[in-house]
Amino acid sequence: MKYFLAAMAFAASAPVFAGTPFLVDFENSWDYAAAVDNTYSPLGVTFTNVLGLSNNDGLGSLPNGDYYAGAPSPLGVGFVQLDGVVNTSAYMNVASGVDHGLSFYYSSPVAVDGAIKVYSGLNGSGALLGSFSLAATDADYSVWKSVTLNFNGTARSFDLTGAANVVGLDNISAVPEPESYAMLLMGLGLMGAAAQRRTPKSVA
Repeated sequence: MKYFLAAMAFAASAPVFAGTPFLVDFENSWDYAAAVDNTYSPLGVTFTNVLGLSNNDGLGSLPNGDYYAGAPSPLGVGFVQLDGVVNTSAYMNVASGVDHGLSFYYSSPVAVDGAIKVYSGLNGSGALLGSFSLAATDADYSVWKSVTLNFNGTARSFDLTGAANVVGLDNISAVPEPESYAMLLMGLGLMGAAAQRRTPKSVA
């Protein structure tokens, strides 16, 4: 019994990242200039001034009129578009918060300093948890790079203003803390050991 209790204690003590895991893949056939807004609100994620763009509307400069060839999600990507007059800032909000890090794919024809800033509050409020720059990938958005932004604390908004009008985004997801997996596996291992000890041996 004591081994079982110890295993349960280890499993319960495993830290988890805040909120619910999510993946924003922009997999829609977006109308031209369609705002993402609350499309992913069932996942607890909302956007301000981020458009969903279809990869194959026939109007692009790539073969077959495609845009964003090689994007991890074949149907669509996200793109921040600001006019500098009415729409001057862009955010991704995660009300329940994200601990440890955020991963995503991006493509950009130019390097962008301070492309994404991470804040503890919604809509760029609260403490600044980190500021991240993005390197250039290629000229026609056909090369997509996977990156992870690591930060300390719980983030509830990601300021995308610096990425406006140049960076394509895809497959945005929360990153669990590595310790979560280690502690969970340890707890499961102890539970297995406890169960094995409790299993009576058969007598031939």
